[in-house]
Amino acid sequence: MDLNYLFLRQQMERSLAAAAENAAARAAHEEMARQYELEIERKSGGQIAFAWHGQHAAAEQRISARPSPTASS
Repeated sequence: MDLNYLFLRQQMERSLAAAAENAAARAAHEEMARQYELEIERKSGGQIAFAWHGQHAAAEQRISARPSPTASS
């Protein structure tokens, strides 16, 4: 797949997510768009990056850095 096709599919999925009439359909289209975005990042060697991906990674790092609620002091 070339980048043009991946961008087309990513945009189509984002449009379908925005037009979805229920949460399940919206979530499914958003997930497909994210998968295309990950593939775009991979195919471009990281030269193209999507903001959500960096934000998601930062949020995961913050969560994993928190002490466990069951951890003893």
